[in-house]
Amino acid sequence: MYRLVETIRSEDGRLNNLEFHNIRMMKTLVDLFGLKISIDLSQIISVPDYAGKGVFKCRVEYDYEIKKIEFIRYFPKSVRNLKIVEDNTIEYPYKFTDRRSIEKLLEKRSECDDILIMKNGFITDTSYANIILSDTSGLWYTPATCLLPGTRRALLLQQRKIIEVKINLKDLENFTDLKLINAMLGMEDTDGISVRNIL
Repeated sequence: MYRLVETIRSEDGRLNNLEFHNIRMMKTLVDLFGLKISIDLSQIISVPDYAGKGVFKCRVEYDYEIKKIEFIRYFPKSVRNLKIVEDNTIEYPYKFTDRRSIEKLLEKRSECDDILIMKNGFITDTSYANIILSDTSGLWYTPATCLLPGTRRALLLQQRKIIEVKINLKDLENFTDLKLINAMLGMEDTDGISVRNIL
């Protein structure tokens, strides 16, 4: 089995949103290994001196135990447009280091910066992020049919900043803008992508 991974935003030496990373790791360990253990990443991860200033990606690889922790300077990708690709069999309920199924779909993006995966007629995720969509009222929505329920998504749902709904291809015309969210990207960290730029 490939290793699992948690990606955590480290900003000026502070690890963000650990509550939801702990929850996801504990659920994963129960589901895949039958291990019912309590995890507190704040007691496991030590931020190195070189990551004390700025934004870093803390990458934790594990299976039934922690295998590797590394800190990588983070630079957000520029995503201006998305290509819709369909895959009705793709499954990605756990965050594995093995992303071959997603990388295969990414090859279909043509000239676009990233993909928006559609499964059984419903919108899911991009190649590396959950999405949120806004309508003319200013409310933000996220697909209930996401492939991987992300930790940032879980936080925003708890805070009631986004609303979970099923979104099919035709529904996209009801929205104006789309944003990518993940452990490294919050609602305010990226500009919106016009729905017109979903091809």
